[in-house]
Amino acid sequence: MKELVINQIIVPILVAVIGTILEVARRQVKSYLDAKKELISKQKEALEQSMGTEQYNKDKQTIRETVMAVEQLGKEFNWEGTFKHSKVLELIEGKTGLKEDEIFNIIKAGVAEINISKNKTTA
Repeated sequence: MKELVINQIIVPILVAVIGTILEVARRQVKSYLDAKKELISKQKEALEQSMGTEQYNKDKQTIRETVMAVEQLGKEFNWEGTFKHSKVLELIEGKTGLKEDEIFNIIKAGVAEINISKNKTTA
């Protein structure tokens, strides 16, 4: 009789209790890992955006330095504006990850900056 009670009542109850405890623990661990996974993905995104900004600024600086150099060479050799523009594009080709229109806008801004500084020195 004792064996019957143990085998048919107590063992299934213990199995059910242990199974319930394990399931609750599994869900807690899963929710903890999901929360950490979300935090890690947010940190990864922030890092990628930060690296993207740094790379953009580095590319922008490369273009500005190239514009300044070509402007100086243009003064020395009396180059026309279109030749200077093509020379800048030739020198920065493949050195930046920027699109063509972004490069064009940065070149224009660099030239405008140079022209403004020229006007200040001549005035």
